[in-house]
Amino acid sequence: MFLMGASFVKWIKLLWENKFKIHIKYWPKALAITLVTFLFSPFVIFEQIIWNRKIKKLKIENDPIFIIGHWRGGTTFLQELMLKDKRYYYLNMVEATFPHQFLTSYWFTKAIMSPLIPKKRPMDNMRMSAKTPQEHEFALTNYCLLSPLTALFFPKNKEKYLKYCSFEQSSEKELRKWKESFRYLINKLTIRGKGKQLLLKNPLDTFRVKLILDLYPNAKFIHIYRDPYKVFFSTVKLYNTNTRLFFLQKPDFNIRDFIFDMYKEMYKKFYKDFDSIPKENIIEIKYEDFCQKPIEQLEKIYSHLQLGDFSKVKPDIQSYLDTLREYKPDNYKIDPIVEKEIYENWKETIERWNYKRPI
Repeated sequence: MFLMGASFVKWIKLLWENKFKIHIKYWPKALAITLVTFLFSPFVIFEQIIWNRKIKKLKIENDPIFIIGHWRGGTTFLQELMLKDKRYYYLNMVEATFPHQFLTSYWFTKAIMSPLIPKKRPMDNMRMSAKTPQEHEFALTNYCLLSPLTALFFPKNKEKYLKYCSFEQSSEKELRKWKESFRYLINKLTIRGKGKQLLLKNPLDTFRVKLILDLYPNAKFIHIYRDPYKVFFSTVKLYNTNTRLFFLQKPDFNIRDFIFDMYKEMYKKFYKDFDSIPKENIIEIKYEDFCQKPIEQLEKIYSHLQLGDFSKVKPDIQSYLDTLREYKPDNYKIDPIVEKEIYENWKETIERWNYKRPI
């Protein structure tokens, strides 16, 4: 559970914000977070004393590359293939879970975490380990709590946290704090990666391209999108197998409506801000095309974003692809009534990307 990597002070602040309203069913979970954050406090303080000044003063040479798109849309697969290019660094599970201390106690933390990590992801059976790439939203949540992921712990207060998707309704102070935390994390990861350019993925960044460009004007974006009908069912599965693990309160909202609304708001914001991205720094990739011809699509990405000579990394990517031949993604049978409901909610993207309409 990623909040175990928050500072003890931040954890107590979060409890205070929510008036310590934790359902009795989740008391053991809350106690575990309290215990771990307290015990790891010396590591957090030590790392801040040693590294804080250097992290804040760092000037990175190359702005990061951001892989964006909705959950279950192919961001993980795309990042895993591109990370065969050893010029890039990324955020792994240890760093995402314990962002306050990975410069000074990475190996210690990894030794503790590794036996607790499942061998496969519950939502799609892809391999997992301490080195598995993770969304930097987890680390940002631990840093500043200004994230919609906080609503996974306190769903009864979700409206307070959902404004942190795009920050359009947040205060100037909150936005400034988030930007400081974002830059701090990027600098810290760059140090950890010994100066390598960062290749990061985070669905919530689809809301925030303008905010990211404020910080990194030369950032590059790869947007990958997938059949919305399949995304819907896969996201429901993700919720049922994964996100429920975070709850400290029993949710009182309809998950289908929540998924529909989140998706619509994400793409409304993304395409509103799309033209703010320099055309040479953004490329959109269709997931189905990518799965069918990954090498061809990666060559297209490298060429458009000017990422260098793809032929140098092509053999390593092909070798990795050869190990995935037996992997079979879930196949969803769609009821015509549900198909129509999905279309009515997500009509804009279905038509924009030329996916089928219900008969």
